[in-house]
Amino acid sequence: MVTLLAMAACNSNEPRSPTSKGSDEVTFELAGTRWALVQLGDKPVTISEGGREAYIALNSTDGSVVGHAGCNRLSTNYKQSGAQLSFGDLVTTRMYCPDIPTETALLDAMKATAGWRIAGSQLELLNSQQAPVARFEARNL
Repeated sequence: MVTLLAMAACNSNEPRSPTSKGSDEVTFELAGTRWALVQLGDKPVTISEGGREAYIALNSTDGSVVGHAGCNRLSTNYKQSGAQLSFGDLVTTRMYCPDIPTETALLDAMKATAGWRIAGSQLELLNSQQAPVARFEARNL
């Protein structure tokens, strides 16, 4: 019985914490990390008064993505193979918000995503020409 409980704990669907690779270096995984939007294209993203932080979180267990686009919640699925990444059809709630241009730009960036890379605590979504379309900063889940 104890063995079964230990095995179940190891197979938890809970996101994993960042891992340490030695001294002070921390690495983040594409899935299992909450990625907060900090840049769209070459423009920094700011949170307006009363707005919420836009973020995405990928789940490797079922290939799902959940998040917040700044006003509306979002969900989709994803496919990842090596450095290639694509998102399925995006589903969002339909609330009215003053930050809709940022939200629209994030959804467009996700639709244009063909790849990804992580450098330090930052995730970049890349288009088919390997140019960054969005940049995210890792946050604890």
